Amino acid sequence: MKDNYEKDLLESFEKGEWESVENLEARKDELQSYATFSKKAISLRLPENDLHEIKKISLKNGLPYQNIIQILVHQFVSGKIELKLQN
Repeated sequence: MKDNYEKDLLESFEKGEWESVENLEARKDELQSYATFSKKAISLRLPENDLHEIKKISLKNGLPYQNIIQILVHQFVSGKIELKLQN
């Protein structure tokens, strides 16, 4: 798995899919501020491909993938993003 993960990251980078962040430290501070509240550990099962994609996003942003998941949950419960369910 690690070899495929690293290969996918390299291919993504070589395709120009990564974007530079103007002020990386400010962006890190902003994203980490979402994860500063009291926390409760949970167990969560995700499809392997989804976790792989979250890890790629986390590397692009310089944050642990767990923080990316925390940010997504926080943005959802605070109404910043909506869940689109099919009827």
